[in-house]
Amino acid sequence: MVELARGGDPGCRRVIGDVGRHIGSGVANLCNLLNPSRVVLGGDLADSGELVLGPIRESVSRYAIPSAARQLEVVPGALGGRSEVLGALALVLSEMGDATLLDDSRPSDTPVPA
Repeated sequence: MVELARGGDPGCRRVIGDVGRHIGSGVANLCNLLNPSRVVLGGDLADSGELVLGPIRESVSRYAIPSAARQLEVVPGALGGRSEVLGALALVLSEMGDATLLDDSRPSDTPVPA
């Protein structure tokens, strides 16, 4: 679907735009409740770039409190399709107490807090 939309297929572009508007409505509610400074869109949908990010931003600016919408940055994730697996791995390592693999700034001989 994403490849067809990038290729200019009007139906696929419309579907991805509609999805972006619906996600944007949910993100606007999130902004109104939590006021985040950044929302990262991950997974396969992030590969569609501005085809989905543009409608998300439009919905946020329409439905969120203006001060919250102005400070929000909506960006694509850098991990792509691997984000779920890497997130799960990070959670496992964190729960096992082996956070040294997740944080390169700590020397390897520094004890990990429990």
